[in-house]
Formats: sequence, structure tokens, C-alpha cells
Amino acid sequence: MGSAFKILTAGLLAGLVHSPASAALVSFTGDGNFSNVTNCSGGSPGCSITNNGNVLNMSGAAKNHKPSTLTITDIIGTDISTNKNDFVIGKITWVNLATYNTDQNFNVNYSFSLHFTSPSDSLDSQLFNLNIRQTTNPSADNVFSITQSTLSNLGPFILNGVEVSDIHFVEYGDGWYDGSKWTNPEGGTSTLKIVADFKSVIAAPPVPEPSTWAMMILGFAGVGFMFYRRDRGAKALTAT
Repeated sequence: MGSAFKILTAGLLAGLVHSPASAALVSFTGDGNFSNVTNCSGGSPGCSITNNGNVLNMSGAAKNHKPSTLTITDIIGTDISTNKNDFVIGKITWVNLATYNTDQNFNVNYSFSLHFTSPSDSLDSQLFNLNIRQTTNPSADNVFSITQSTLSNLGPFILNGVEVSDIHFVEYGDGWYDGSKWTNPEGGTSTLKIVADFKSVIAAPPVPEPSTWAMMILGFAGVGFMFYRRDRGAKALTAT
């Protein structure tokens, strides 16, 4: 009786048992690019974009003849495990040298694109029109219009079993960031990172179909009837 009951019960409950999905791995590319410098006049040397759009050379030069720079680091993530907070997906490093001939107020476009290839394919991008003000030394320099509200338009991404959300800027180093303005003192090195949260999303087991419930009810009724018959048979044998 015990073995038959176990087999029947296991078969009836099989429709309600669902194995949880394994956590998906994430692969992506965070790609940045500078383009279209405008209103950068005067100073020697002037503003320029190099290294396939990844480096902005600002106006003026330090005593070592090197300009202040904004440098984009593209991030490639391969098979990253999920359930991570503030994972770096993009980065800009600002080296602000104590340069001369740098009293400038100019604009440059900065675009950032995020392309996921796993666990499913998804792509989005965001464009910033940065206003950069290189003030006369020794005042700190500023990058305006690099706003958190604009970056928040990127995503969130709902991938196959993964949610990518809370994409935002975080500053590390000598400078500071207030949500719309990035400031770096003379001689400082500041890094503005783009971070995001990766969260595994395990779907709840689906509600059983009416046919499944009907099958279970019939099955348990059959089990009850079987015990009822066995009980009657046992009593009959005892009475004789």
C-alpha cells in the first residue's frame, strides 16, 4: 500500500512542482564616444578628439605641453553573474592639468550606448551635449549638462531572466558630481563611472490549469476510494 500511494501521489503533484530557473549570465558592451566640438576658440593647442572618439583633448597645455583630457574607457563584460549592485558599465576619466590659455566655454557631444548580447539581445543609447568650462587658474573646471536625469532614460532592460536597472553616475577621485555638474580642481584626476544593478528575475510558478485541478481531485478521490475498499475488505475478513 505504501509504495502504491507514494507513486500515485507523486504523479498527481508533478503538475504543481516547478524547478527554479538557473541564474542567467550577462554579456554586454558599454561604448562611449566624443564628437562635434563647437565654440572652442583660441588657446594653443585647441580642442581635438582622438583615439577613434575616445579622448577629448581640451584647449591649452601644461608646462609639459600636454593638455587636460577626458578619456572614455569602453567596458566589455562577458558572462557576468547576476545579482550585482553598482556594476561598472561605462567610465570617463578627467585629468585636469594646470594648463595655460584655457579660459574656454565650449561644447562637445558625448554618446553612450549599452548593448547586451546575453542572456538576450537588447540595445539602447543616450546622447549628452556637454558644456565644458575651463576657467582661469587656479579655479576648478566644470562639465555641465552631464545629467543623471538624462542617463536615467537609458533602460531599464528586461532580459531573459535578468533585470538591469538603477543606471546612474558615481564619481571617484579628486572631483565631485552633483547630478548635473561634474567639477574637477586644477591638477586633479576624477573618474565618473556609469553603474547599474543586475538582478535575477525568477518567474513565479504558473497557476495550475482547471484541467490539472480536476485531474488532482479525481486522483485523490481514487486514492480515498481505494483505502475505503481496502478498509471494508479488512472488516469483512475480520467478521468471518
